[in-house]
Amino acid sequence: MNLRNSHGGVSLSGLIYSCIIIGIVALVGIKLVPLYIEKFKVDLALEKVAGQRESARMTKVDLAKLIMRQLEVSEVRRWRMSEFLKVLKIKKIKQGKGKILILEYEIRGPFFDELDVVLKYDRSLKLGEPIPD
Repeated sequence: MNLRNSHGGVSLSGLIYSCIIIGIVALVGIKLVPLYIEKFKVDLALEKVAGQRESARMTKVDLAKLIMRQLEVSEVRRWRMSEFLKVLKIKKIKQGKGKILILEYEIRGPFFDELDVVLKYDRSLKLGEPIPD
């Protein structure tokens, strides 16, 4: 009877490859997660303001002030008011009453050396309608 001892384990090269893969995933996560967190904070601020009934009757400047206040609470400090007014658009709906709030911009973050990550943000919400959960 010939019994072989088989050892199940990880070789040194397997351990090194695993560490490299985990390191790359961690690097990507560290660079991308803050951009997505900021995106979700901007989404929440827009939804809170657009969901208010009186928002449909507000001017662009008043809406921008409310949104900037919400962003300040969420600690998003990407814009000054003059810059924010350039990326914020308010359009009237052609059929019926109402307005649409549109926010379009790019979030650019450093990734590695001269390589950047760009997250394009494009969101439109109807003003005065509560956002369903």
